[in-house]
Amino acid sequence: MSGAQGVGKTTLARVLAQELDLPLVEEQARLVIRELGLDNPRDLKGRPQLSKRFQWEVLRAQIWAEDELGRFIADRTVIDNAAYWLKWRSGRSSSRDNLEYYRECESRAGSYDLVVYVPPEIPLVPNGFRTANPDYQAEMDWLIRTVLRGLVRPEKILTVRGKFEERVNQVLTHIRGLHPPS
Repeated sequence: MSGAQGVGKTTLARVLAQELDLPLVEEQARLVIRELGLDNPRDLKGRPQLSKRFQWEVLRAQIWAEDELGRFIADRTVIDNAAYWLKWRSGRSSSRDNLEYYRECESRAGSYDLVVYVPPEIPLVPNGFRTANPDYQAEMDWLIRTVLRGLVRPEKILTVRGKFEERVNQVLTHIRGLHPPS
């Protein structure tokens, strides 16, 4: 799954993982924040070195989890990692550091069989970890869509819309069309 915060990626990913009997790679940012002894990403503000470390550790954790499983459903992708780096690190990092991060994301994004893009269509609800600021959500959605189009071939992107059940059915129909049962 790829998309801004609060669009329903995790809920969708959990159901799809169960339906397709595939392991779920959950959002790595929450795990890394805890490993760093912090409560949420807001604790990174004003701490540029820790912020940089956080972004790299989230990317490495995502790649490691994906490599461990081989086939999986993920509620975030490296596309999202690249968009968050653009938002929070690109203006504070050297061009060399930025390119290193982007190329790592680009390399991994090319290996995905399918990226399900989930646009913001449901009400944004705070959960203590993510912000409920709709302008921030819209900005991240724009960044994610831009990175997604730059890193993933169009035929490997599925945009899902509508109510939850409709989104699930769109993904299942698409996947089953690509991989019909034998």
